[in-house]
Amino acid sequence: MIRQTAVFLFLLLMQNGLMAQNTASWAPDETEGPIAQSTGFSGTGSNIDVQYHRIYWRINPDSTKYIKGSVFTKFKTIQANVSTVSFDLRSVLVVDSVVFRGAVLAPGNITRSGNVMTIALGTTLANEFTDSLTVYYRGVPPAASGAAQGYQKSSNAGAGNFITTLSESYEDRDWWPCKADMIDKIDSMDIFVNVPWGAPTAADTFWVAANGKLVDSTISGTNRTFRFSNRYPIASYLVCVSVAKYNRYYRTVNVGGTDMQVVYNLFRGKSAPTYTSILTAMDRVTPVLSAFSTKFGDYPFKNEKHGFYDGLLGASGMEHQTFSGIATGALQSVSTLIHELMHQWFGDNVTFGTWNDLWLAEGFARYSEALCGELVPSLGINPYSVRNSFKGSSLSLSTASAWIPDGNITNSDLIWNTSYGSTVYERGAIIVSMLRTLCGDAKFFQAMTNYQTQLAGKSASADSLRNHINRVLGRDIAVFFNDYVGGSGNSPVAVGGIGNPINTVSWNNPSANKLVVQMTSQSKSAGSNVSYFRGPVVLHVRGSLAGQDTTLCLFDWGSGNLSYAGNGVSIPVTGNRLSYNLSFNPVTVVYDDSARILSTGSTPVLPGLDSYIWYGTVDNDWTNAANWSSAGVPPDGADITIATVGSNQPVMQKDVIAGPLNILAGNTIILNDQTLTLNHQVRGSGTLTGSPLSNLVVADSCGVLNFSQTNAASRSLNNFVLNPGTKATVGIGLLELFGVLDLQKGARLDVNSVNLIVH
Repeated sequence: MIRQTAVFLFLLLMQNGLMAQNTASWAPDETEGPIAQSTGFSGTGSNIDVQYHRIYWRINPDSTKYIKGSVFTKFKTIQANVSTVSFDLRSVLVVDSVVFRGAVLAPGNITRSGNVMTIALGTTLANEFTDSLTVYYRGVPPAASGAAQGYQKSSNAGAGNFITTLSESYEDRDWWPCKADMIDKIDSMDIFVNVPWGAPTAADTFWVAANGKLVDSTISGTNRTFRFSNRYPIASYLVCVSVAKYNRYYRTVNVGGTDMQVVYNLFRGKSAPTYTSILTAMDRVTPVLSAFSTKFGDYPFKNEKHGFYDGLLGASGMEHQTFSGIATGALQSVSTLIHELMHQWFGDNVTFGTWNDLWLAEGFARYSEALCGELVPSLGINPYSVRNSFKGSSLSLSTASAWIPDGNITNSDLIWNTSYGSTVYERGAIIVSMLRTLCGDAKFFQAMTNYQTQLAGKSASADSLRNHINRVLGRDIAVFFNDYVGGSGNSPVAVGGIGNPINTVSWNNPSANKLVVQMTSQSKSAGSNVSYFRGPVVLHVRGSLAGQDTTLCLFDWGSGNLSYAGNGVSIPVTGNRLSYNLSFNPVTVVYDDSARILSTGSTPVLPGLDSYIWYGTVDNDWTNAANWSSAGVPPDGADITIATVGSNQPVMQKDVIAGPLNILAGNTIILNDQTLTLNHQVRGSGTLTGSPLSNLVVADSCGVLNFSQTNAASRSLNNFVLNPGTKATVGIGLLELFGVLDLQKGARLDVNSVNLIVH
């Protein structure tokens, strides 16, 4: 909504590989299901699962703001000994009767307390028992109050009187009896709406906008009944009805091989040029729907419809499932239309489980206003301008998180008319931007497609999103969510998410085409509840000539631990420095000039900054600091270069964990019966000198490994282990193993023209 405010071993000789089966993943293999059956602050229904509604409404906009109807509910118990069921319904609405098992319940079986209706069934139902009842009700729903809109009557100069609804956040109960709980979606529903017809002429009568597919309409005298079928799960706040004198326009778009109807309902009485402008704007959204379908999975409701209808009150747009309501003044706003379109994935198909995680819908929808400009350039939307807008807004919204604490989700005003009514959009969007930036496009969109597919028709929390990101990354970035989001699901206090970091990133160009960076310091905006923000940092690097230009992303874990990011997130590199081999000499480094992350920063040059470089100045002892550059002996996981000056090749005196490792031509690392663990890519044409007691562990995909062929011992190892999901390639020559070749889940070892002997 937009408010106006196991191991298989093959000994192969040429161009073949060793591969363990299956795929490594960060999280346990599990099926992501609904969070739980909870009330989600609705106050009702924790003992039942609503499976189906058949709803009948009589609505006449030319009469009073009155609604009369019935709601048939099929439900399944999720607890034992169920003798009562409850629904949300405003106290001003009258319940005429409740029919259960074909009999009208006595009035005493129906009790009202506040805005909750409790029905005593007169019998006790076992767990997982399916039953049904029908509530007959009527009345005049309450007037709009603050951010609470609900069911309202209004008038349009060209179309006359109309009725429209907007139920977000708690106003579904204002006009129909429901279980107002996003965690328990309605599995399917049929909506019947009866309206006046044929007076004074058929061309001047009412039409109905509602969720789902219009499957039937029946005229009986001066009335017409429209029937809409909904066969996708839907949250109660996304149910809508609007009755007005509409012109209807129809289009078709193909989604994944399915021809889907596109529907626009526009008030009558507009000028021809106005209709043309509105329809042009709406038609511009259709290519975006196709583009989003390639990135997030097919449009979720392709067997029903997509469209927009005129006359929404209380907001510029509202993502009613399959049919978004748009305020008359926003019908030509392409950004509003695209925002509501994105909600069909984020908000409707996958709904936040509680209002705490509203940003899961609004953040993605706001971000889509930039994404569409990338995917459909003909829109003429500048993605940077949109990103820069929500980054700027996010930096100014420094006292509230994107996640909303419990105290601010108890009513619509506390959600929408406080800072959270802005942070869910702006800070939510920059969080999405950061996730895409650190993942890289392939991994990000794969994670989002998985999220949409595996949680289709269900509800989610921030933890659900994090788990899907983690699985694709193979890395747990919970710290990012803690620091930038602030929470997941219900909780009274944000654990982070307030404020933003101001970083100093130092850099140097110590040799040709080499860039070394270091996180020098981090301060925070006033009032932040985060001790240190851990997340992506974006640097724009330029050379002296046109075209010498690249953008880099790293992940700052804090405490001097950094990861290469932007195409996944690497194993952290210790020593507070990362090195990059560029195709040019870096001349300038600028902090996030593409507005992708929620931080600001400076980028001073730090003379002398370099990776850990072995020179062998004194002897061949790895642990002797005098043999290394001024950075000293590298800590485990550091970025290391072997560039021996003279003949002192490094001899490991202890087990070593190497981060990025560059072994220059003519150099070698002598394992000396120790264990070398490779956390990152191995570069250079140098070698490893093994022994029958030396061990090698590949902890992350490392590239080509060349082994010294000086003698039988130098080309040998004891144990050779590839961790889950990793890949390595053995260079030319012979490699002998005297222990175990352990290819763990998803690991692959390529042996190109190499004789691999396992003793």
